[in-house]
Amino acid sequence: MKALAAMLASAVMAFGYGYWDSFDLGARIPSLSAVSGGMCGATVPDPSSALSVFINPSALAASSNVVVSASGWHVGWREEINYHYTCVEPYRYNIGAMIPRGAFAFAVPLGSGFTAGVGVSTVSQYQMKAIVQEYYEITPTHRELWNTMFTDAYGNISEAVVSLAGVAGPVSIGISPGVRFGCGGSTTYSNTVFGHSSSSVISWKHSGFALRAGASITLGCTVLYSTHTTGDDRYLSFTNLGASSSLSIMNGGYLGAEIGVLDGDNLNVTAFTCLPGAVEGSNMYMGVNGYRPDDALKAGIGLSIGGDYSFENYRVSAAYHFHSRYREGTAVPVRYINHVYDAGDLLIVGVERSF
Repeated sequence: MKALAAMLASAVMAFGYGYWDSFDLGARIPSLSAVSGGMCGATVPDPSSALSVFINPSALAASSNVVVSASGWHVGWREEINYHYTCVEPYRYNIGAMIPRGAFAFAVPLGSGFTAGVGVSTVSQYQMKAIVQEYYEITPTHRELWNTMFTDAYGNISEAVVSLAGVAGPVSIGISPGVRFGCGGSTTYSNTVFGHSSSSVISWKHSGFALRAGASITLGCTVLYSTHTTGDDRYLSFTNLGASSSLSIMNGGYLGAEIGVLDGDNLNVTAFTCLPGAVEGSNMYMGVNGYRPDDALKAGIGLSIGGDYSFENYRVSAAYHFHSRYREGTAVPVRYINHVYDAGDLLIVGVERSF
């Protein structure tokens, strides 16, 4: 029992999908709106969405109407644990899906270049059931299974924020302070081949200050922007810099790129585009990114595609966002693991209404 508790306490601090993530940061939602999701979570300003209170608050400054926005998503995930070839079972696969969640926000122009907004959203989820195996060495070329641990985790982290954005000439600035809160827990069962079994039940509650901020400057056809999100022991901080540029041949579309860091040192690079759709009033979004976490074996890859359609005072949107992570076995506190791969599939839809 003590060994099991010690192992749970040493779970690594990294966001993703799988056994160890269910104890600490859970699965961070990479995109809270379908437009952002169609561009691999890019935080390029989107003045048509009140969900900018979370993604890039500076975008609200360009809104001239009251906007109400909502999004909903479903996450599927999988994890592959690759053990040393001398282990009896060198591969362990975990797979699952999370409870659908969503976000809601609205923004109201105040006049004189200022806009206010309010939003609430789930930002991280913990619904994961996973198994990890431990081996012991019989000979240098043969290792037998001695313990199997099964964890059933649950919970969510959410944010509720208020936002204020203003514009002065080409410069827009927005800030969204609020509270980050949630609860969850896990039950872990440990069964050894010698007939010994134990269990550990962990529950937690979380509440703390959250801050999201953004700034952008428009220089002709180019927009330079930056965003920052504070972190805590249940959510990684995130800071990035980006640029997007509209070209005349793109008929209102744009190309862009951004570079960011999670938790101060985990590099995340994204390239994205918005292209006019074949139907008037529609757009197509695409993105690709690379993410390098702690103990990376190689960079994780993200790919996304999405689209929207505007009619009357509505905009509907949808996107698919795949993202992955590939880490050395040293990233987790279990012996004889070569590497751990995990990935998530985010399907997200959204709707906006302006008044």
